[in-house]
Amino acid sequence: MQKSNFLKLSIYLSFLLRHNPDSLHLSMDKHGFVNIEELINAINKDGQYAITKELLDRIVAEDNKGRYRYNADGTKVKACQGHSIPWVEPELKILDPPSVLYHGTTVSAYNGILSSGAILKMKRHAVHLHANLSEAWDSARRWKKPCVVLKIDSARMFSEGHLFCVSDNMVWLTESVPVKYICGVLHAIN
Repeated sequence: MQKSNFLKLSIYLSFLLRHNPDSLHLSMDKHGFVNIEELINAINKDGQYAITKELLDRIVAEDNKGRYRYNADGTKVKACQGHSIPWVEPELKILDPPSVLYHGTTVSAYNGILSSGAILKMKRHAVHLHANLSEAWDSARRWKKPCVVLKIDSARMFSEGHLFCVSDNMVWLTESVPVKYICGVLHAIN
């Protein structure tokens, strides 16, 4: 499979597992798992893409952000985080965060954050943060607009009662980030 088609299929899989399983009438459990056989059959029946178990295995193994995970017996797959489906309950571990986390966003969204007073979760279950600066830049650049990375004083947030969870693919999640915890703004150099 060509690299561009592989990427498009991975993006489509993310759409199905994070945002719209109903578009292919997929049965999803409360943690976001979908039966692999049902998923493959539905994608192939729809006809927009063709997928095999081997190709799904490759997507799960090679995704650069570790977005997907199989269940223990390998019969179901899910997106690790980023769901906009309100009833999905991500399986997350509550942990003490690193002292600093990063949030990649666009310049226009940053202006909205300043106006609203916080980084909000929008339609997702939580605000996404990264311990790794380069991952935050990758997250910001996906919008293909002028971007910034916000440095978050997560140690102070935690000490003041904010909870943090981490997903299977090491994305840090919290309910919101009030602007008082933004301790730096890193601008992209073009």
